[in-house]
Amino acid sequence: MLESHLHRNHPSRSGCVAPIARHVTDHEEPGTPWLGWVDTAALLDQAQAYELAGSLRHAEAAYSSLIVAATRQEDHAILSVAFRRRAVLAHHAGDSARARSALQQSYAVASMLGDRRLTAETLNTLGGLELETRNLEAAEQALLEAEALASQDPTILARVEQNLGIVSNIRGDLDLAETHYRRSLAAYEALPDPNGTAIAHHNLGMLAGDRGDFAKASEHYATCEKLAEASRDLHLVALCLLNHAEVLVALNRPTVARQNAEAAERMYQGLGVHFDAGDVQRVLALCDRAEGQLRQAEVRLGQARELARQTGARLTEAEVLRELGRLYRETGRTAEGAALLREAAQAFAGLGARGEAGSTASEAALLR
Repeated sequence: MLESHLHRNHPSRSGCVAPIARHVTDHEEPGTPWLGWVDTAALLDQAQAYELAGSLRHAEAAYSSLIVAATRQEDHAILSVAFRRRAVLAHHAGDSARARSALQQSYAVASMLGDRRLTAETLNTLGGLELETRNLEAAEQALLEAEALASQDPTILARVEQNLGIVSNIRGDLDLAETHYRRSLAAYEALPDPNGTAIAHHNLGMLAGDRGDFAKASEHYATCEKLAEASRDLHLVALCLLNHAEVLVALNRPTVARQNAEAAERMYQGLGVHFDAGDVQRVLALCDRAEGQLRQAEVRLGQARELARQTGARLTEAEVLRELGRLYRETGRTAEGAALLREAAQAFAGLGARGEAGSTASEAALLR
């Protein structure tokens, strides 16, 4: 997710489509360009409403029209936002290269304007993209720059704190990660921002899971899901369901975990989101393994690895390698399992995930 905890942040929460300068007829795509003056602010509201409702095809068309109109009318502030939002859509579609290109355009426009807030917004989104693809150094650099630019803007700082928490979490510094997440949660609750609060609970759930406190993780995920549903953030609901499913497997509730993972899969498919497809198959494989369906688990993990490669989800690929290694160990293929665990440890190390790298290397060493 990009802007906060790798998640999109929607300025418009109503879910209603704002009126625009001219009605769209039934045979036209939403966002179809037209000649003459365009109410770019209203068109931005419309595009964001489509995005929030999960109608990504319509949102993409509206943002494309908005970019044309804002360029023609020299509405540079709206243009920067439109490029940034289109980058998020491209990322969800699994096209990280296109997402980076759009973010570069957003950054160039915001910098030209000298608008600190817009520049910080774009840098925070870029930091989220680098986190998704696990380029930690680039992510931290972008986020620290965003933090400096937005030092007086609590709405952006709350999101930057989330992403800085993720950097610390991946590196294995869980105490610092919790500090960032708690700061973000306090800022979101003070605004108040229910959607941001949901994001903070999601990340605290992931942190609790990393610490092995699965009951606490489940509580955070339940809170996140309720708030995300209330704010109509379907992608966050899906993400929460999927990560909660992994915790439910650890709590020996594989049937409920599978229901969660399958629900998340349906939501992702309905939203047209491809980046998380590999992770869905990985979690479903965990459900298979918990229920003794080892052959099915192996097939799913093979699918998960390929999907992760296709979308550039490098952390998911490393996690899949680790799960394959564990599965091979469980089925008596010790040498193959050890090799996969070593490969996973190297992949984690290459991503800067020091804690995961160390623990996975230790698992591999036990198989010698």
